[in-house]
Amino acid sequence: MFERYTERARRVIFFARYEASRFGSTTIETDHLLLGMIKELGSVLNRFLLDGSSPESIRAEIEKGLEVRAYVSTSIDLPLSNECKRILAYSAEEAERLASGHIDTEHMLLGMLREQGCGAERVLSGHGLRIDSTREQLARRPMSQALDASHKFDSWISSLQAYAPLRSPLVPDAETAMRIAEAVWIPRCGEEVVKGQMPFHAELKHNVWIVTGSAPAGETQSALFAFILQLDGRIIHVGPGTTSM
Repeated sequence: MFERYTERARRVIFFARYEASRFGSTTIETDHLLLGMIKELGSVLNRFLLDGSSPESIRAEIEKGLEVRAYVSTSIDLPLSNECKRILAYSAEEAERLASGHIDTEHMLLGMLREQGCGAERVLSGHGLRIDSTREQLARRPMSQALDASHKFDSWISSLQAYAPLRSPLVPDAETAMRIAEAVWIPRCGEEVVKGQMPFHAELKHNVWIVTGSAPAGETQSALFAFILQLDGRIIHVGPGTTSM
């Protein structure tokens, strides 16, 4: 289902799933999807917030309105709500409208604005976002340009020291790390290749999960790997080849 989604867009969905679990929801709702987008995009969203608010204040606003139930384990698969499914369908349409071969976070933002009356749309429109003006902004300057500038590999590496010690990491265990890695590998290498490298292995070093696949015998250089920050699930490096760190 998510083959056309970029790594960033897939992480938004993963973060949304985490938020749903954290609030004890049995489904992933649009509020969780917006929280996942704020987690992934951070200050990049400021360009759309014309009322002086910040992503942090919006997160606090959403969390204040969500009912907290018993925590749901992240190992349980949570379905998308019907509203979220429509948002993803709209995202695909927006990607085609903007002549993109992939579905990215900007298309998901437009999808949220198109799902009139849902929790995410009410929050976004309450802070001044409108579908037509947002679409025009993204056509002039895709969000990916700003994201690429703010998510440099070097900045991830230099920030590692600030993540220790960790108290509430988003990727708390090896199973969660392997699920993220699999979600990143499939659009890059294809599901057949990824499944062929099971079982996966995960090791935590310096607050980074190192997840590797089981390469075919004699083909160690083709082993899949992913470096994932324990704190927030960001991908530091991914690919086949050496995993030295």
